[in-house]
Amino acid sequence: MSKHDSYDFPKTGIHKYVAEYIRSLPDISGKRVLDIPCGDGRASYEFKKKGAYVIALDLFPDFMKLDDLSAEYADLSESLPVESESIDYIICQEGIEHIPNQLNVFEEFNRVLKKDGMLLITTPNYSHVRARLSHLLLETDFWKRMPPTEIDGIWFAKINTDKMYFGHLFLLGVQHLQSLISFTGFEVKNRIKTDIGKTSLILGLAIYPLLALFSIFSYWAYRKKNSHVEQGKKQKILWERVKLNLSPTTLFYKHIFWELQKKKQS
Repeated sequence: MSKHDSYDFPKTGIHKYVAEYIRSLPDISGKRVLDIPCGDGRASYEFKKKGAYVIALDLFPDFMKLDDLSAEYADLSESLPVESESIDYIICQEGIEHIPNQLNVFEEFNRVLKKDGMLLITTPNYSHVRARLSHLLLETDFWKRMPPTEIDGIWFAKINTDKMYFGHLFLLGVQHLQSLISFTGFEVKNRIKTDIGKTSLILGLAIYPLLALFSIFSYWAYRKKNSHVEQGKKQKILWERVKLNLSPTTLFYKHIFWELQKKKQS
């Protein structure tokens, strides 16, 4: 047994699916991977086992647990201390929902990735059925929680600086996320299934006809807008959004886990 086998990384939750994805990759020996926020190093560990060269960055680098990898300080809200077009893979696991300027984050990811580089993004799914109902009732993602407040809106803060690690103040749904990645030069290669929310499954099956009806109605009503856009292109984009709204991975799964590919400079 190697020293790394004793690391007590979680075997459940979203990291289970991230670890399975990384283990399924073809040979990536020598590939350059950016792990941000790296946290305790759970994703870095999996990439290192595959032979990748890992750059681990975090607002709180002391959280890193790996003995053979040091994390460096970086703030996702700012420019990344990484050369342009130097990275093959970026893993951003449960980080984007803590950042106010998410557009800047994706622009920076595009900048540092090589052409056709891959971005793996995970975040709580604010679009699954239970979260939608919870937002309607309480403006929170889970009806057993109060909305974020000044009491718990900041999870960590660096002493003697203004650096703060916000809680889930900036959760985003699939439509918002899709727009951000489209604006910044990415395309979705795969939407990976994660844990199913039982409540979302039950509620979703019950109201699916209503969701479908409203989605199609809004499509037909909106397709006449924006006359400056070529009609065929516009209808294709809008119909893709209808399908995204009605997708099982949107409605029933607790986490978003998208595999994105860089297509152009943002």
